[in-house]
Amino acid sequence: MPYFVSFFQIVEHDPHALQGCRVDGRARGVGALTRHPIPLCTPPNPFKKSIFTHFDNLICRDRLNISGICRMIRMVFQMKPILIVLFLGIMVLFCGCIQPQAGPQVKTTTASEEWKPDGVVGANEYARTMTLQAPASNGYSGGSITLSWKNDAEYLYLALNGTTRGWVSLGFEPTVWMKDADIIIGSIENGRATVLDENCTGNYGPHENDTLLGGTYDILESGGSEKSGNTVIELKRKMNTGDKFDKAFVPGQQVPIIWAMADTTDNSAKHNMAEGEGVMAMEGGV
Repeated sequence: MPYFVSFFQIVEHDPHALQGCRVDGRARGVGALTRHPIPLCTPPNPFKKSIFTHFDNLICRDRLNISGICRMIRMVFQMKPILIVLFLGIMVLFCGCIQPQAGPQVKTTTASEEWKPDGVVGANEYARTMTLQAPASNGYSGGSITLSWKNDAEYLYLALNGTTRGWVSLGFEPTVWMKDADIIIGSIENGRATVLDENCTGNYGPHENDTLLGGTYDILESGGSEKSGNTVIELKRKMNTGDKFDKAFVPGQQVPIIWAMADTTDNSAKHNMAEGEGVMAMEGGV
């Protein structure tokens, strides 16, 4: 009986059911094997133990010694592809190779400048700033958007600065994909800013003006600029507009967001440059 066949026929069975099989000439469970033929014991329930049992036997009990590693490698080569993927995934987790990806850095400052919706974001005009990036992929050319904001208990002041000459957008608190998001879309055409107040009614659209859905237009002030391939939109709205198609915010709230950009100022055109998600942390709170 070939050595590899003997070994893997053993380890694929319940190790605790192998007592009495000849290993190194002695009666014990899976251990240091020799090239001698090994009579197999057939347990009543083959494959009773999972890969976790063998992982424990080979790694934990052998303390990563050479024989344990060799047995583990031999076992991997005999697995089906799906089991190999599972096993390698477990190994990566145990090695600590998977680390949570750090979120974008939020810069904070004292908002000492007067807020003006002029399309110029002052160094101290907003209290918080965060840049979100999306690489080129799947037909998207890629790009980034920088969000700047400040708020008190009554008002939210917001700036969107995207790497595009087309429209930029931000959606608050979607439930599934884009559905139910409170969406702001802004663009600059002929030096004039257009800012829409919309709500998304489906998972991937459409999003309609709040006024067409029976709501109200709640952008109190807005403005913007387009320069050197960047579009800046600034706006002011109430934290709680009272419109059922807008999201209501409170100081200190963590607000899930989605964002997107297009290379056209046609606000009805689909985004084709970049998209992403993030979290905006409102000022204040406990």
